[in-house]
Amino acid sequence: MQARDTIERVDHSLELEEKLDHQIKGWKVQRICGVLLLILIVFTALGLFGSGILSEREVKKNNMVVQYERFLRYENETTIGWLVRGQDRINFLIPQQYLNKFKVEKIVPDNYETILADGYIGYTFKVSTGETAIRFYLTPKKAGTMVDVWKVNGQSFEIAHFIYP
Repeated sequence: MQARDTIERVDHSLELEEKLDHQIKGWKVQRICGVLLLILIVFTALGLFGSGILSEREVKKNNMVVQYERFLRYENETTIGWLVRGQDRINFLIPQQYLNKFKVEKIVPDNYETILADGYIGYTFKVSTGETAIRFYLTPKKAGTMVDVWKVNGQSFEIAHFIYP
């Protein structure tokens, strides 16, 4: 049964152009837009525009784990967390072009040495052997896609973000 068969047509004395075909098209468009809006709401709740399971990223290599958010907001602080096991010295080499797009708010723990070398900013942590958690608190300074490779004790980790304006 089609929609036209279910619409009651009323005979009346007024001269109106009802344009029922346009009304039916409008209802279809309204349903489609409603479904699209619902899908957008679900993806938003899952982290498309901020923190959530769509945004959370975790990369494991050997005895190292990095956790960060893929989708960020401009000038909204984010954390890149590292968990390193079995190392007494941890060396981070972060590309300067990456850090030019972020403001480093703080680094925890704060007992580290900093060096500049070959387009990288190096951070060296002397820690006790075991499990060490290191956090970089960063604030994006530019919107857009950011992809760079951090090097941690010789291991390469690709860090990718999309920063919403």
